[in-house]
Amino acid sequence: MMTSLKATSLSSFTSSHYSMMIKYDRRYSSLSASSSEPSSSSSLLRRFTRSRHHRIFASSSPTTSSPERRKQLLSPPHDISVPLPSAGKNKPPLSIERAISEYPWRGGLEPIENSAHPVQCETVFGAVPEEVKGGTLYRLGPGRCRLGSKKYAHWFDGDGCMHEIRFGKENGEVTMRSAMVETERYKAQETRKAKGDDDIVGARGAWTQATDIMDNLGKFPTNPGNTSPVVFNGSLLALCEGGPPIEIDKKTLKTKGEYSGKFTGDLSGFPMGFAAHSKIDANDGYMYAWGLAKPPALGHRFAKISPSGEVLKTTNVPLPDPLGFFLLHDACDTENYVVFVVVPWKATVGEIMPALIGVESFGHSFSYDSNAKTRIVVMRKSDLTVAMEVDVENFSSYHNAGAYEDEQGNIHALVCKLKGDREDLEKNFADMYNSVWTSKQYNHLYDVCLSVKEKKVLSQTKIGGDGAKPMEFPILSTKWTQTAAKTKSMPAFIYTLCFGESGGGYFDTVQKVATTLGANENHLEYRSKPGYFPAEVAFVPKNNAQKEDDGYLVFIEYAANRHASDVVVLDAETMDEVYRAESSYHVPYTFHGCWESSAN
Repeated sequence: MMTSLKATSLSSFTSSHYSMMIKYDRRYSSLSASSSEPSSSSSLLRRFTRSRHHRIFASSSPTTSSPERRKQLLSPPHDISVPLPSAGKNKPPLSIERAISEYPWRGGLEPIENSAHPVQCETVFGAVPEEVKGGTLYRLGPGRCRLGSKKYAHWFDGDGCMHEIRFGKENGEVTMRSAMVETERYKAQETRKAKGDDDIVGARGAWTQATDIMDNLGKFPTNPGNTSPVVFNGSLLALCEGGPPIEIDKKTLKTKGEYSGKFTGDLSGFPMGFAAHSKIDANDGYMYAWGLAKPPALGHRFAKISPSGEVLKTTNVPLPDPLGFFLLHDACDTENYVVFVVVPWKATVGEIMPALIGVESFGHSFSYDSNAKTRIVVMRKSDLTVAMEVDVENFSSYHNAGAYEDEQGNIHALVCKLKGDREDLEKNFADMYNSVWTSKQYNHLYDVCLSVKEKKVLSQTKIGGDGAKPMEFPILSTKWTQTAAKTKSMPAFIYTLCFGESGGGYFDTVQKVATTLGANENHLEYRSKPGYFPAEVAFVPKNNAQKEDDGYLVFIEYAANRHASDVVVLDAETMDEVYRAESSYHVPYTFHGCWESSAN
């Protein structure tokens, strides 16, 4: 049984709305009297539904008519009916129903069933490219961020769920399956649920305290295993700052347990947990991982691990306050260096003490110091020594696109800089069901040029000019990442998610940012159909690729009107949609993913 939440039906959109949308779809720009279908609102609706999405060009610089042009390009509001479950354990409480009715994108936060049974997807457009056949897209994120009517106190506390989107080798047939990462925390929650305690938090999270105070006192937060998947040494791992890597069986998608025991070498200084964005060198396969030091030590430990899993060296990451607590979510690496951006989102020992005892949460002990500097730390891959440390003006950041070394040996770190306040961003994360997103919660990309020789910042340049929309989740072409050590040049393109200001309130656009944008050049965009919300993309190179953008972008997209997810493939050069398949269930919004080709 399903219940339909509706603000304004899609059928209430006028034919002029669809005419406007089709006008900006290049594939349908030549609708004329020669068409075999009559020019009516229903015909236009069928044509738009068939094309599903439109590609637009974003002007590289504002013009006198830009406000009018922006108004033309806006899609209708995403007033979509979301068919949520009306019975069963995943039937949402009334407060959640109301939240989703207000903004349909929030339906993508809803819990998923814990089943690893493969589901065949239905092809509705195009054909799977040869290079995509046989490949697998893994996505990881919170499979649930509420227990009954009890919402977790932060999106990052959601229980992890691994998703597998597999393309058949012969015909490209798409199957999808999902399974919860069965951490000790997840098992504790399920034990409480089995007793009928649906709204009880049975294990302490980084932000969410357990309902029973005795489950908090003296207990370290449990690992949700929810952030980033990686294939290392043949094993599929779920990474999260909250604990060690968790191994997932690639054949069954079942949880095998903590992977840390499979590392060899000197583990005495090994980090307690793994950062979600631990780096695997694109050329030699070495992993560079970091995470919180094991108590009673403080700070972050940094490790170099061979492709076979041998821990070769560990050391400390130098922090602005050796006794402070910081979140090192991401880093970027070149052939010789790893670059950390340490933002002043931190907690002192005094501020963290109630959390260490268990009477307050760890996550809520952190605050953003807008008066402090942001520190950039560069460490050598060869021996993990510090190459340089430098303080720069205050900015907040979660992610980086990548980094490279130029002909002069300078490092170019391609860094996200948050437009608005970090505190406002964290408020959204603290209650996603009631969050409202604007461009201030997104980022601009900057090329931060560092001189290791002079130990200073040479320049900070905004990437993409004024035409690049505020964004998140930047990714690069694998052709560039594999050749950057030789070319020593800026990537020509960076692919991001962004908010196209279409009224939907969440990510609705995949953006192709041209990094060396000229006066007469344009960024390309794939704008999702109203009520569809894309996830971070994965780049799949074409065979014998010559250009950096010779490839495809593979991702999943939440369709609010079906409360289900689609699998989408775009041409990375043109940003045209080349394939789409519909699944029968929804994938809750994920954080990150990885692509494994058929060769693996």
